Amino acid sequence: MSQVRLLLRRLQAAHLVQEHAPGRYRMHDLIRLYAAERAREEPTDDSDEALSRLVDFHLRTAHTAAGRSDPHRDQIHLAAARQGVVPQELTDSGAALAWFTAEHPVLLGTVDTAVTARLDAQVWQLAQALETFFDHRGHWHDWAANQHTALKAAQRLGDRSWQAGAHRSLGSVYTQMGRLDDGHTHFRRAPDLYGHLDDRINQAHTHRGLGWVRDRQGRRRDALDHNERALALYRQTGHRTGQAKDLNNAGWLHTMLGDYRQALDYSAQAVAVNQETGDRHGEAGAWDSLGDTHLAAGDPDAARPAWRQALKIADEIGHPSAGELRDKLSELAPDEGTGRRRAGD
Repeated sequence: MSQVRLLLRRLQAAHLVQEHAPGRYRMHDLIRLYAAERAREEPTDDSDEALSRLVDFHLRTAHTAAGRSDPHRDQIHLAAARQGVVPQELTDSGAALAWFTAEHPVLLGTVDTAVTARLDAQVWQLAQALETFFDHRGHWHDWAANQHTALKAAQRLGDRSWQAGAHRSLGSVYTQMGRLDDGHTHFRRAPDLYGHLDDRINQAHTHRGLGWVRDRQGRRRDALDHNERALALYRQTGHRTGQAKDLNNAGWLHTMLGDYRQALDYSAQAVAVNQETGDRHGEAGAWDSLGDTHLAAGDPDAARPAWRQALKIADEIGHPSAGELRDKLSELAPDEGTGRRRAGD
């Protein structure tokens, strides 16, 4: 890395690049045009190999960053790195988010570069690696555009699993955007593709997604049916992270349907499974749901400790739900959400 910095300093001294932000360099417009002309004069094989290494570097670093951002996400298998490609090291979720944020426009350009270079496998894998960042930061339009690009790449490759994955991802982002009919349409295209492959885990993910969009459409009985089907598949395959998420969703649906006994059971199971897997994000959400259910059942005294536990975890991991949890506690008891204890509490 020190050799790279030395080279960059020499290029900057020669006015070939400029450091427009700390650690960020770009070429002057005329230099960029000249470099593009020279690149077109180079042998095609050399140019293709250079582009492949560029795409591979960003793919591998994005893959690492996604894993740091969400350690419980399903991982994809990447082929061996190309010779000379050394991904950037990212030690934790903070470093991963900082890298994603800084490289956001570069990563979008890298997807376009991979399409132009006909690197269809890398196109799909890059889109998959960027999902977590787009989801956490609310970049819905980038997420949707990337997944449409990924779907076309998967269709060119004839890969049913990747086509299904792109449809499922599009179902998620369109549901996030409130385009519920589009979300449902894409979710519905995935199960048959996964069924041909006997991929029960991804079938379960898809049914959970269908439950989500049906819930947002106000069709809670349908939503619960999809969640129950997902839960059965997660249990068959031993997918504990999926079970935890689905138990939490099913608990919420039972609460909305007025079945508080079943809702409390599911939410308590979700807490336990999240604790088992070490998913603090999921555990906070499960405690929050447990509190909601106790309150809906008319037991605010039971809701209070559940929300306190959710808030404790949310504060520890920097989760954005902390403010909403403080508001819930404050509504139950003045000063509760500020951390000040009431007399006799």
